[in-house]
Parts: sequence; structure tokens; C-alpha cells
Amino acid sequence: MPTITREELSDALDKGTVTVVDALPAAPYGQRHLPGALNLVAEDPGERVRAVLPDLSAAVVTYSTDADCTRGPELAARLRDLGYTDVREYRDGIEDWVAAGLPLARPEAITLRLEDLMLSPTAALFQGEKDGGGVDCSIFVTRTPPGRFVELHTHPYAETFLLLAGHGRWTIGDTVVELEPDGMAIAPPMTLHGFRNIGDEPLLVVSVHERGTLSQEFTDDPPA
Repeated sequence: MPTITREELSDALDKGTVTVVDALPAAPYGQRHLPGALNLVAEDPGERVRAVLPDLSAAVVTYSTDADCTRGPELAARLRDLGYTDVREYRDGIEDWVAAGLPLARPEAITLRLEDLMLSPTAALFQGEKDGGGVDCSIFVTRTPPGRFVELHTHPYAETFLLLAGHGRWTIGDTVVELEPDGMAIAPPMTLHGFRNIGDEPLLVVSVHERGTLSQEFTDDPPA
């Protein structure tokens, strides 16, 4: 497998000629990572990989903890399988980078306003990958008018709902449940789900998606 040394990687980063990808899970990535590094893991679905790395011909370097960690090589192999043509591995990883006294990127506070994330007059979407500096979750905030509903759909990850106002009915697989304010429901991965406003005021719903980029597939079927 093609590799790159610390000195070569440092030079490429200074010149801006390479995209570096941290192959560790979101938590250690959030604590520290190489300057400018993106975050993917080998288990990520192809659509998320392509959203983070849209150019198949770009020069990409993967890394993980150290030479004994398999996550960097596994991600590099996954990228090659997906058609990326210029992928190298920094096998010695972040521990080697730290030992050489080179700088790391540290977490920084990010502040946002809901009004800046509006998709429509009734829905706002925060995607952690794009809006949160690589945070591995997304959040929908919706205000569904009385009588309206969200069609049955699926995600490759779980979705957690928190109802803040109104009276709604959720369909999750074979389960149908009604929620009132402060009620919560969780739709497992790849499970058809949707909800309907059965009250006389808008539903205010916050839903958390376990990916930094939204991924969903809708049907034309209404919920119960």
C-alpha cells in the first residue's frame, strides 16, 4: 500500500496539496487531530464518504493512532474500493506526529442560530459534518401544522425524536405510539417511520440523527 512519511505529509500540508482524513471514531477525532483533517471511518456508508470527499482523484492521506492501529489502513482500502485513485497511508499516525512536536488541531466552540439553518418556514436542519466542524450527528427542528404528516422513510442509523409542543402520533415499524410534550421515541436503523400531527397546534419536534450528514430514503406511504 502507498505510504507517506511524517516529513512528506508536513510538507504537503504546508503546500495545501493533500486532504488528510482521520480514521478514528468521532470522539477521539474531536479531542485532537492533524491540522485540517476530515473524519471518516471505514464503516461509513458510501454516500457519506462521497459527501466528505467528492473528488475521486484528489490526493488523500489516511491516518489513525499509530503503526499498530488498523483503522487507517482499513479506511485507505475502503477508499480505494470506492474508486479513489490517489490514497496513501500515514502509518505511524498521530502519536508519531505528537512525538515530533508538530501542532494539532484542538476543539473550538461553534455558535449557530436556528434561523440560519432553515430549509423552509417550518424546518431547520443542522448537519454536523458541514455546520458543526465535523460533529458526527445531525438535528432536525420541525414545526408540523395540524393535520400534516411526514411520510414513512428510513435511515441507515437510528433517529431519536423529542416532542416539545403539540400532540403527535408516530409510526415506527409495527409500533404506533402517541406522544405529548416531553415525550420521546426512537426509530432503529433501517426501520420505516413517520409521524402525524393529530392535535390542534403545530408539532414542535427535535430529531437527532446519528450521522454528521443526513441520509434518508422516503416512501409515498403516510404514517398511521
